[in-house]
Amino acid sequence: MAQTPHIPLGVGFYPDWWLENYGIAFGRDYYYDPDYRVDVQARMQKILHDRFGDVGLGNPDPEPRPLITFGMVMLPAVFGCEIVFEDGALPWAMPLNLSKEACDRLTRPDLPRISPMKEVLEQIDHLKSTYGRVVGDISVTGVQNLALKLRGDELYIDYFEDPEFAHRLLKFCTECMLDLWRLVYPLTGTGAVDVTPMCDPSIYCVPNCTVEQISGDTYAAFGLPYDNMLAEACQPFGIHHCGSLDPVLELYAKVKNLVFVEAGFGTDFANARRVLGPGVAFNARISPVLMKNGSTDEVAAAVKEAIDQGDPHENFSIDTVGLTAGVPDENVRAARRTVMEYGRLSGGR
Repeated sequence: MAQTPHIPLGVGFYPDWWLENYGIAFGRDYYYDPDYRVDVQARMQKILHDRFGDVGLGNPDPEPRPLITFGMVMLPAVFGCEIVFEDGALPWAMPLNLSKEACDRLTRPDLPRISPMKEVLEQIDHLKSTYGRVVGDISVTGVQNLALKLRGDELYIDYFEDPEFAHRLLKFCTECMLDLWRLVYPLTGTGAVDVTPMCDPSIYCVPNCTVEQISGDTYAAFGLPYDNMLAEACQPFGIHHCGSLDPVLELYAKVKNLVFVEAGFGTDFANARRVLGPGVAFNARISPVLMKNGSTDEVAAAVKEAIDQGDPHENFSIDTVGLTAGVPDENVRAARRTVMEYGRLSGGR
């Protein structure tokens, strides 16, 4: 990320905010039509500058951003999950709920020849021929995330009733994720853009969006081995974690080659910084519920609290992701102004 005189604070509006306020749709066309997506990216930057340029958002004259993206649903789609596209939401994969026997019969897909990966590779060729480059990558989703899309919630029971099967499935998912990363990374040089904007894009960042749903002991047995399998192959390594990091913090500290962690609200950020060490870049997320329903004073207080817990600040950032329709503009400004004033990196506070 570009150096700023203050701690970086990202602002991420959810698709329904764009749809309700400006009629910008994030349905199927957004993911399958690269020219539409380039146009949307430019429009969004101009809109943000017009609305929030006073706090440094947007760009009045953006260059084309030849973005590739597919949310977190590429591998589920390749395996045949129904993908739900809505204009005001992120794409969602419906689980297959396969039997254990069906899971064991799965084979690693020939990604370049299977939709929708085949079409995305065509998009990459088109964007490179038009703009000379591409931006972005394809999220490989998390190991448990993918296993849940294949097996369904029965996976949680498998952990206790048939751990050998659970390990076979998780290892298979990990191998498929590595296949996707090895296909896309040489084409883009990035592994984090489709996961979080707060991570150095060259880092391989895995979205552990469902790890909060299991205990630390379960993650130690069924998550950590496969995150380390990824981390050994894809260096340097980062983790996006939804929700509180606290139950798995000590275990994440055992992930090899870890250089970035993103943690949800409810995390003890100060303790996470202490346990992970100063060499691990850290992004702290502010609650989207607070951003929508809180007062400007409450938003400013939450940003200040995160800053106070974030030392060392040189590799610390904050994100206000998931801002849905109805978030007050002044709460966005309050978050940005607080970090610009209270979170200065030069000259003290």
